[in-house]
Amino acid sequence: MAEQEFSEFVKRKAAQDQAESKKAVDWEKRKLDWLKELNWLFDGMEEHLKPYSDAGEIQVERTPMQLTEDYLGTYDVYRITFKIGRDKVIASPIGTLLIGARGRVDLSGPRKTLKIVLLAEPEVVIKTTITDSARGEEPRPLRTRGEVDEAGWYIETPPPESVVVAFSEDSFREAIMEVTGG
Repeated sequence: MAEQEFSEFVKRKAAQDQAESKKAVDWEKRKLDWLKELNWLFDGMEEHLKPYSDAGEIQVERTPMQLTEDYLGTYDVYRITFKIGRDKVIASPIGTLLIGARGRVDLSGPRKTLKIVLLAEPEVVIKTTITDSARGEEPRPLRTRGEVDEAGWYIETPPPESVVVAFSEDSFREAIMEVTGG
């Protein structure tokens, strides 16, 4: 009996492995899509600040760096630095293999760091609710990722009431002011 059960177990596992192999992720395509989106974001950042960089008020510098991720290996990307007066704002890619996002870039300044996340439609909305039933409190959301109508880059506001705002010229400039304390 044990041999028959084991034989059936092995056959089930082999069939499961074959089914999963058919649904295998094309990791090279995933990496290329991520790099394309990352370049689009960085080009947009530079474009949004072009009047200021052309006037010499903001210096922009792309610096090569490497990321290492499971299944993707080590690959080359850029970090972008914006020098505004004495402040530096750095946009650093974090990666593409994340829970709840297709990619993330951290925007860091002297005061704080904001996340810029690549969300794909339809995106899982992360929500957490806390209830203190002993006090008779009503449930209240702790964290909301936000409703996403279309795929793209979004700037995530800091916790505990995190929401996402579509990346645009205005939201990017506001994010720079927020990370620099301006």
